[in-house]
Amino acid sequence: MDFVFKKKNYMILIAGLVLILLGITLMIGGGSEDPTKFSEEIFNFQRLTLAPILIVSGFVMGVFAIMTKSKK
Repeated sequence: MDFVFKKKNYMILIAGLVLILLGITLMIGGGSEDPTKFSEEIFNFQRLTLAPILIVSGFVMGVFAIMTKSKK
């Protein structure tokens, strides 16, 4: 039986999933200890810029893994 995906496709797909999970992990947290006090930490570079870039690049890698053909 011959599979459509090869080892290279799975490795790219797993790398994309890791990027997505890393981006989601970077987005969580930052809550204030006191719920009545506003926390400015939600507007930092990590949450507004870095995490969405990682998530989108993870999805792009997933699409790339699906669309890449083997050399066979």
